[in-house]
Amino acid sequence: MAEKTSDSLDQKARDFYNKALAALERNNLDYAIEMFQQCLAIEPNFTKARQYLRAAQMKKTESVGGFKRALTAAKTSPLLTKAKMVLGKNPAEAMIIAEQILTEDPKHGQALTILAEAAEAAGHHETVVQTLEHYTKLNPRDNKALHRLARAYLTVGRNDAAQEKYSLLLQMNPNDFAAQKGLKDATAHGAMATGGWDEAGSYRDVLKDKEESATLEQESRVMRAEDVLENLIKETLAKLGKEPDSPVIQRELGKLYGQKGDYDKALQTLEKIFSSEGGADPSLEREIAEVKANRLEDAIAKKKKQRESNPANAAALENEIAALEKEHSQLLLTDAARLVERYPNDLMYRYELGVLYMKTGNIQGAIEQLQKAVGQPQRRVASLNYLGQCFQQMGLNDLAVDQYRKAIDELPSMDGQKKELLYNLGNTYETMGENDKAVTEYKKIAAVDFGYRDVREKITRKAPQKPS
Repeated sequence: MAEKTSDSLDQKARDFYNKALAALERNNLDYAIEMFQQCLAIEPNFTKARQYLRAAQMKKTESVGGFKRALTAAKTSPLLTKAKMVLGKNPAEAMIIAEQILTEDPKHGQALTILAEAAEAAGHHETVVQTLEHYTKLNPRDNKALHRLARAYLTVGRNDAAQEKYSLLLQMNPNDFAAQKGLKDATAHGAMATGGWDEAGSYRDVLKDKEESATLEQESRVMRAEDVLENLIKETLAKLGKEPDSPVIQRELGKLYGQKGDYDKALQTLEKIFSSEGGADPSLEREIAEVKANRLEDAIAKKKKQRESNPANAAALENEIAALEKEHSQLLLTDAARLVERYPNDLMYRYELGVLYMKTGNIQGAIEQLQKAVGQPQRRVASLNYLGQCFQQMGLNDLAVDQYRKAIDELPSMDGQKKELLYNLGNTYETMGENDKAVTEYKKIAAVDFGYRDVREKITRKAPQKPS
C-alpha cells in the first residue's frame, strides 16, 4: 500500500493533522498526540504524521521519573496483552493500541515490534520501515530487528539502505549466512533498478554481468566487514591493556572472537571470566555454550560444502558430518542438562532441555521437564503443545487431548500456534478413532485457512457421502 502524503490525505485526516501541528507549535503535547492518533486511525500509512507523533511522545516522556515509569508499566501491561490478542485478526486495531502504549512509553520495545508486525500485515510497508528504524536506534545490536529492517527496505525498493544494513550485520557477524544472501539480493536488485536492461542485446548477458558484479560486491563487503571486526578486536585489546581486570571488556573481547570464528580464543577468554566469577553467571554460561555449538555448526557447514564440491568422497564426508551432528546434539543436551542442574528454578532452561529430550527420543525425560516448564508464562503454551506430542508418542491419547485443550483455551486469536494445536488435537482424535471430533477441530482451522497442511483433504475425506 502506497505511502500517504499530506496532499493525498482524506479530508478528515487532514483536519486532524493540521490541528495536531498547531497544537505542537503551542507545545500542547497531549492534544497534539491525540490529534495525530486520530489522523493515523484514518490514514495509518501517513508516516509524516507518525514521525511527528513519535517526537511528541518522546518529548512528553523525556523527564519522567522512576516512580512514574513504574506506574506506566502497570498501565501498559493490559494494553500490550490486548494488542497481542488482536494482532492476527485486526492489524489496524493492533496498530492503534500499540500507539497508545507508545504514548506512555515511546521506547517500549514490544509495542514497537507489534506496531511493525501489524503494519506489515496491513501492507503499510513504509510504516514498517519507519517503526523498525526507530526501534533499531534504541536497540542497535538487535540482530533479528536489523534483518527485518533490511528486508523491509527491500520491499519498498530502498536497495542501498538494505545493503547498508546487511553490511552492518556482517560487521557484527561475518558468518551470518542470511545477511550474506540478503546483501547479494539487495545488490542485485539495486543493479537491476539502475538500468542497462533496455540497451542490452541479451537480457541473459546483462543478468550474468549483474550477478557477477553482485557477487564481487558481496565478497568485498564481507572482506571489509572482517577488517572492521579485526579493528574492533584490536581496539578492545588496547582497552584491556589499560583495564586488564575489567570483566566487561574481557567479555566483549570474547564475543568478538566468537563473531570472527576464532572459537578457541573466544572460549579461552569467556571461560576465564566464568572461572574468576565463581561460575555464578547463567548468561555467561549460556554464551560459552553457544560458542561451542557455533564451532561445531561451522565445522558441519564446511564438511557439507566439501561434500558438494567433492562427490567422489561423499560417503566418507557423510560419516564425518553424521559424527559432528551427533557431537553437536550431545553438546546441546549436556549443556542444557548442566544449566538445569545449576539453576533448577529457571523454567526456561527446563523448557529447552525438555524440547531437546523430545527431539532426541527421551520422551519420559521430556515430559518431566516440560511439566515443570508449563509454569514459565512465555513458554506455557509451547510446553503444553510439546507435552501433548509426547503423550501421543507414548499412546496416552487422552492425556494428549487434555494438554492440547489447555493450550488452545489460552489462545484467543487464530494464529499459527493455535492452528497447529487444533491440528494436533484433530490428529489425536483420529488416532483414537473419534473421526467426528477430529473433523470438528479441522473445520475450525478451515474456517480461517482452508489451505493449512492437509486439512482440506482430511475434511473432504471424512465427510459423509451424499446418497446416489
